[in-house]
Amino acid sequence: MADLDRAKDFINNIRLYMTMSLALIISLGSGVLKLYTDENFTYIFFIGNILLLLLLFIFLFLAKKLHQKTDELKDIK
Repeated sequence: MADLDRAKDFINNIRLYMTMSLALIISLGSGVLKLYTDENFTYIFFIGNILLLLLLFIFLFLAKKLHQKTDELKDIK
């Protein structure tokens, strides 16, 4: 029973991290979009794009880990 609770807690933590990364993606994306519409192509614009891509990869990694752990739940009894 402890393994099942630990796995559920791990899944909930991953969901929390995904929510936080999604909030960062949305806020950073709106900032980059604002710089783009103002045609303000300074180094902040390019750093924002790099951070945005990094956060997107982190989100995808967390989603993959969530699916893997969810599939492992059926094996725990």
